[in-house]
Amino acid sequence: MKKTDAILRLVRQEIENKDVLEVACGTAEFSLSAAQYARQVACIDIDSSRLNGLVETRENIRFRKMDAAEMEFGSDTFDTVILYNALCHIESQYDAIMAECRRVLKPEGRILLIATWKMDGSLMAEMFGDRVERLEGCYMVKLGKSNTPLQATGYQACNAAEQRGI
Repeated sequence: MKKTDAILRLVRQEIENKDVLEVACGTAEFSLSAAQYARQVACIDIDSSRLNGLVETRENIRFRKMDAAEMEFGSDTFDTVILYNALCHIESQYDAIMAECRRVLKPEGRILLIATWKMDGSLMAEMFGDRVERLEGCYMVKLGKSNTPLQATGYQACNAAEQRGI
């Protein structure tokens, strides 16, 4: 099973039959998995050179080359916005990109920051502290229209237990 499929089991309710945007998609690995459940998936990146060619074969996925700090989508367009293994790539523009993510997010929508890479997980822990969830090999923060995390579990306790070999 791919990492993205395992993660989808954790966030399926945030994606199923919804309009989803993946920001800084890279290969669009997450978008390809999310397309199984989402109504529509839009994925954007400033560079299309790494994009998986399968994206073009899926009816409910649309890739657009776009700067995430200046999105061309209307306000309140997406139910869910995903940043998968993208935090370190966007760190220098984080505030501008998150402002755009909140703008294109529907009022009751969710922004999901998801990382399977340790460097993104470490940055998430630095930025959000114990509000980071550690689930099945990934780190996650759920945000709403505001920048306030919506759900939190004990990242630090989990990390401390892991270091002790528990």
